[in-house]
Amino acid sequence: MTVTTAGSTSATEDLLPFRDPGFRADPYPYYARLRQEHPVYRHPVGLHVVSRYEDVARLIRNPTLSVQQLDFGPAAPIHHTMLGKDAPDHTRLRRITNRWFTPKAVEEWSKVMRSCVEAVLDEVEKGDGTLDAADGLSLKCTFETTCRIFGIEPAEMDTIQRKTYEIGLSLGPGGNDEEARATTEAFAWFTEHIRRLVAGKRDHPGEGLIDAFIAAQGEGRMTEDEVVYTVFLFFAVGHLDVKHLINHGIWLMTQRPELFAAYRDEPEARPGIINEILRIDTPESMVVRLTTQDTVIGDTTVPAGEALALLIASANRDPEVFADPDTFDHTRPVAAGRHLAFGSGMHGCAGQVLARAEADVVFSSIVNRFSGVELAGEPAYAHTEFLRTITHLPVRFL
Repeated sequence: MTVTTAGSTSATEDLLPFRDPGFRADPYPYYARLRQEHPVYRHPVGLHVVSRYEDVARLIRNPTLSVQQLDFGPAAPIHHTMLGKDAPDHTRLRRITNRWFTPKAVEEWSKVMRSCVEAVLDEVEKGDGTLDAADGLSLKCTFETTCRIFGIEPAEMDTIQRKTYEIGLSLGPGGNDEEARATTEAFAWFTEHIRRLVAGKRDHPGEGLIDAFIAAQGEGRMTEDEVVYTVFLFFAVGHLDVKHLINHGIWLMTQRPELFAAYRDEPEARPGIINEILRIDTPESMVVRLTTQDTVIGDTTVPAGEALALLIASANRDPEVFADPDTFDHTRPVAAGRHLAFGSGMHGCAGQVLARAEADVVFSSIVNRFSGVELAGEPAYAHTEFLRTITHLPVRFL
């Protein structure tokens, strides 16, 4: 069946130049053009890119779309996690982890996060008030919290951050051979590292999430590979996206003192502020699905067996849903809570309640201690077509 697409582009024009530094720094003008002119765009790399909120929100919940049948290339081990499985295997794995992210559990993990954040800020107050918030606060404290959930001592933080990023390079459509090799090597490192952690847990059991996975394997509810790579998944999502949420929020406070004041003086506004931070610069730009049957998207029919890139970052700036979408406005009506930063449907982020709670711990601790925050140097970035990443964020607390 032939794909029919509304609109047309020149045979040589690439509306999403994934590897272009300008695109990676600021993809939002490109997304705006797609939404306006080519809402279902056949990209030269061979997938269909969907950019409007209405389409993305509907498709991300569409049970006929598959992740299990996707070819993840060098990131194929993700198929051993819930992120790479369809029902019923996805449901089986999700049930094993759900109880670790109930409101009661999140309250306990938030205490762990707060203890780390307060310790970091104690040292800041003793010093000159400066800090690289990227590694010294957001990474350090989200990583330590993840390790506490696992029931292990925090170790290899910098290596785990680097290896996770290298795997992320192959999760977007713009990767090259060099990045594919880095992903393969990163997975090999993770596999060995996590097998050691699991072996240590078997010898010295505890009550953490890794212990729960080991028990599930013993009961026949998880395979060994599912244990290893689900631990990887939680290592990755436990810091990667949350780190950007926190870093971006702190950066926004350096640019908008009124936002700092609002977070301090209006506790009821805090959920809306976190929603708007997530909406306006979504940590993961897209999710990818495979059609298992002919799928109609607006004026376009996509045949079975085709990959769809659902641009959640574009959907989150669709003016049909979010008025003046390129402007940060935490006072938006309830529609702002409809952002898709955590996905939706079956594959919606299992840890999103914890992510929001961790961000709130950091922001509330900062505004309760200090009168403001400003940049103490230039931030550094490592954005890809898939990930939004602030690698250095030097700040001064006032």
